[in-house]
Amino acid sequence: TGGLNAPSAWDQSTGSGVTVAVLDTGYRPHVDLAANIVGGYDMIGDTFVANDGNGRDSDARDPGDWAVANECGAGSQASNSSWHGTHVAGTIAAVTNNASGVAGVAYGAKIVPVRVLGKCGGYTSDIADGITWASGGTVSGVPANANPAKVLNLSLGGGGACDTTTQNAINGARSRGAVVVVAAGNSNANASNYSPASCAGVITVAAVNRSGGRAYYSNYGTVVDVAAPGGDTRYGSSDGVLSTLNSGTTTPGADNYVAYQGTSMATPHVAGVAALMLAKNPSLTPDQVESMLQSTARGFPATCSQCGSGIVDAAAA
Repeated sequence: TGGLNAPSAWDQSTGSGVTVAVLDTGYRPHVDLAANIVGGYDMIGDTFVANDGNGRDSDARDPGDWAVANECGAGSQASNSSWHGTHVAGTIAAVTNNASGVAGVAYGAKIVPVRVLGKCGGYTSDIADGITWASGGTVSGVPANANPAKVLNLSLGGGGACDTTTQNAINGARSRGAVVVVAAGNSNANASNYSPASCAGVITVAAVNRSGGRAYYSNYGTVVDVAAPGGDTRYGSSDGVLSTLNSGTTTPGADNYVAYQGTSMATPHVAGVAALMLAKNPSLTPDQVESMLQSTARGFPATCSQCGSGIVDAAAA
């Protein structure tokens, strides 16, 4: 009921020829994902946050973002590694029709992983440089991206209105023709008070549960453009979004699959649909992609106030 209508979209497009950048914690070379990963970069300069022994480099693999108590500030709780970027990437482009795991929304597309989040989060400066680099722009000291992305997925955010550094990076990406899709946030609050959800020129995504109503955690408001499946694991893990993950609680372990919930999970559904659209019509501008996603979205089957124009309908878009 709250779904994306992806199977009928796949009769028209699989995203072939489109590259999607995932700006996140990096990736694990999961067997159900690795074939669709190309290039990438680790944009984290702070070695504490990077947690991989060095600063910026060409290795976007995720070493884990676990933290012990108080490591991310006084009173912060211990946390296991999230492997967040691997989960997000799997929703976009997990290998499909391979009798294994899950299906990616745009399984014919390629993923460029851009590592901007690590232990205790990430820097606005690294994220902005990641946006610039992913879309084919120039970042001082970083080699050019050989696989510039037409879609950027930012399943990340923080408190406060959109800052100038982030907005300038987004403006540059849009000028290079990239569609920027961002999470509304998980604070059950107005997304206008969060960044990059409140930035101009982005597609801001709220989350619905399986009944098609607003997920309890999802941010909302006039800056939200559309909604997509984000899950609600309060009712059991099967009510989340299942995707590629890693079993390691700190450093990497074996490949696995876990259901997560969040606007972080809704956002790659929309980035995937944008890739399907651009594979079908490469000349679409970022504004056209946004307006088509909104105009073809279907009405909410349950209550989702201030969640944008509807649930993204992959086939209609």
